[in-house]
Amino acid sequence: MNIATISGLWKYNIQKRTNQMKTVCFTTTIAIFLFLCSNEIQAQNTQTKLNPVCLINTEQFSITSKYVEGETYVIQVGLPIGYSPDKKSYPVLYVLDGDKSFGMTKEIADWLIWSNEIKEIIVVGIRYEQGWWLKRARDYSHCADTINVKWVKEAGGADNFLKFVKNELFPVINQNYKTNQDSIALMGLSLGGMLGTYILFTQSELFKGYIIIAPSLGWNNNSILKMEDEFYNNHKELNKLVYVAYGSLDNNKVLVVNPSNDFMQTIQKRNYTGLKFVPEVLEGETHISVYATALTHGLKTIYKR
Repeated sequence: MNIATISGLWKYNIQKRTNQMKTVCFTTTIAIFLFLCSNEIQAQNTQTKLNPVCLINTEQFSITSKYVEGETYVIQVGLPIGYSPDKKSYPVLYVLDGDKSFGMTKEIADWLIWSNEIKEIIVVGIRYEQGWWLKRARDYSHCADTINVKWVKEAGGADNFLKFVKNELFPVINQNYKTNQDSIALMGLSLGGMLGTYILFTQSELFKGYIIIAPSLGWNNNSILKMEDEFYNNHKELNKLVYVAYGSLDNNKVLVVNPSNDFMQTIQKRNYTGLKFVPEVLEGETHISVYATALTHGLKTIYKR
């Protein structure tokens, strides 16, 4: 075999191998592309199959009220782990602003129950099907405020809301769950805290305990502080457990900070018979961030073992 022939064969083999390598590279590229596409499709399929996160030991139902016109409330119920209705009854905490507060309240309560810092309790949240922000302002206000909060156009629905709570919500909860009706409490933040204070001095028999957080007591020129003054003129006994707190960084001096300070100082001077009153200013907390810490302290005040 001459040199020209050998050279030709060598060039042929090189070209052949080059073509084979191109084929392998092209095939590999296609394979990688198909693999990535397959994984992407699988990921998309997996995402469509994901289930929502749910809180254990919870359930919900709706009540259409005859007292609050056109309103259907969604009621969220959180039972303590190990709930056993055949063995004992349970205190109940009713939570306003259930749209935002129920989950956190349920989980914090579960932690405190687990660590034996509070009693086992049932948590009941009250939320709205829609329009939470405006409807809470309607339900948690006892009158209009034409001075500081003019934007609330349907204010003053508290009494109707409380009729719903007393005549429609309480019976359903007491019928379907093993509740200790002598040990129920209310928790409210901001306008919800204002509602809790309003109940305390107008319909205090509804609840035994009150967790009042950053209450908007400046509403309508401190009208609730005037209600407390009238209440004291006729009652020297207030057999309740009351925890009140706000954050030192709350920037609403008119609605929250100043009237809350006045309220705390006044109640401490009253010396109501039977009242356990725990006021607190939580350093470094805002109107919103105060909630988790105040809730924890409030639960330990109302349901301490």
